[in-house]
Amino acid sequence: MRLPPPLLTRRGASAALFLPWLFAHDDAANAAVVFSSGAEAGMRAASLRPGYGPPDGLFPPVFRGRWTVRSTIVEVRCPQGDESSPADELATARLVAAASKPLIFEARFIDIEGSGGVVLQNEGEGVALATRQLAGRVIADRGFNAERHSMAISEAVAKKPLADSFSSKWDATFPNVLVLTSEVSGGVTEIKVIKRLTEEPYDGAFGTSEFARYTTSGAAGDLKAAPTVLAQRVQTKYKWDPPAPNEPRAVKTIEAIELAVLASGFGDPSGATPLLVVKSRLIFSKA
Repeated sequence: MRLPPPLLTRRGASAALFLPWLFAHDDAANAAVVFSSGAEAGMRAASLRPGYGPPDGLFPPVFRGRWTVRSTIVEVRCPQGDESSPADELATARLVAAASKPLIFEARFIDIEGSGGVVLQNEGEGVALATRQLAGRVIADRGFNAERHSMAISEAVAKKPLADSFSSKWDATFPNVLVLTSEVSGGVTEIKVIKRLTEEPYDGAFGTSEFARYTTSGAAGDLKAAPTVLAQRVQTKYKWDPPAPNEPRAVKTIEAIELAVLASGFGDPSGATPLLVVKSRLIFSKA
């Protein structure tokens, strides 16, 4: 969350910086990540200029709308031993994995603001650089999804309804920074995506991979008060049964495998040391 490509293209070079350390941990859950087109690769190359973040990940149109998600943790590993793993995250993962039922929460995917284009922005000035139409693709509503997922985890750990509620700060036109605050403890988590790869959808399959800076504060909720900073890598592989040609049936179920890794060595993604690896199975369903 060691596959260096034999020939690094402009696209492959950025991938090689942060993919190898996770790929080594679950070959079955991983596959080559491919950019969808030369034009999109050009956009991504532009986004790597100093001061610019990667554009948001674009999901296929079948993801559009609101889903009920059932998430089951199937594996929790500490490659460096329990004592080296982030204690709170490890304890939470093990409690959720031991629960008798999966986490159940809502997730939604929304149209890209305006006209279905993707916007690159200067992270310092917030100036839009480019917009490109991409055939009805959608983006994850990251703030909404993080709130609902965190509430489900809180309920599972506390074994009672609505044990905690969460508020998020996230802007679809500034997609790389998400801040999540616990309403009970005041604790704050900030996730800032540094690198992102997205597969081109094919035959009912799709994959995403993100590398981020994962920062958490204590109960005081002040990120300036000795926060914990780790590397986070999340790779997700989605699969669904595509409708037959000319069949109007909408996709009602999407299955996924998610591999989430917290690691040390944030400043050097290629050399980051995995501390906690959590593998989950997810089922997205619509009524």
